[in-house]
Amino acid sequence: MKTKRNHAFTLIELLVVITIIAILAGLAVPAYTIVQRIANQNKGVNNARQVILAMKLFAKDHSSQYPDSVPNPVTGGLAQNANDAFRYMIQEKCAPDERIFGCPAGYNPDGTIGLSPNYGNALMPGENHWAMTAGQTDTTVGNMPLVFENPASPSWPPLWNADMAGKIAPGRTWADGKIIIGRNDGSVALEALADTKGMVGPKVMAGNLNLFTQASDGIPQKVLPVVYGNVGPVPPVITPIPVPPLASVPLPPGGAPGVPQVPASLPPTGL
Repeated sequence: MKTKRNHAFTLIELLVVITIIAILAGLAVPAYTIVQRIANQNKGVNNARQVILAMKLFAKDHSSQYPDSVPNPVTGGLAQNANDAFRYMIQEKCAPDERIFGCPAGYNPDGTIGLSPNYGNALMPGENHWAMTAGQTDTTVGNMPLVFENPASPSWPPLWNADMAGKIAPGRTWADGKIIIGRNDGSVALEALADTKGMVGPKVMAGNLNLFTQASDGIPQKVLPVVYGNVGPVPPVITPIPVPPLASVPLPPGGAPGVPQVPASLPPTGL
């Protein structure tokens, strides 16, 4: 008579299955991270392209000038930073959605721009990811870097902090040591920096130039930086100067020295 046997996993078989699952998970997580980073980079490239398109639309109505070179009728002055310049484009209806000024794994706006005509809630500190080169026009040389990810140093060329790669921090890079740069001709690309650690700039090309200095013929340009937070000038801390106690000096007869003494009684009036 045959008996039916119940087959169950042995401890060795369970350990083998768990090991295989762990190996597959270990392979899947890095692959997912890479895919996610590429998707975020593509979204950032598209946003930079939309920002440049909005600048081109603005320039058509302002004699080829970009918003940083045109006095803002709302504020009465020129843009002091990239947030101001881009907000002007929102006021002019060239950029109806402020979310194009954000970037995945970077600084992002909340989509609230406020009411016309000021749109005072648009691109508040910490809601803009993109810096820009000031003083350019729609007719400036096409390979001029126009819009790029916020740098750690607004020098020319700008510098980024590769040690902050993958973090939401001023001047951070992507994990592969790259940043997104959009040029005046509307082209946008992910550009590799000179290194993947420390404060780094763009790669050096022939003639000791890079894509920033080459486009400007070696003449330094001004970078309009990003505003990260509502941090104004810190008022000086005034420390009161302690006044030493007066020394105990015995007073001469008649009172303190140098202090005129009042007589006990005044003479009659008229004498």
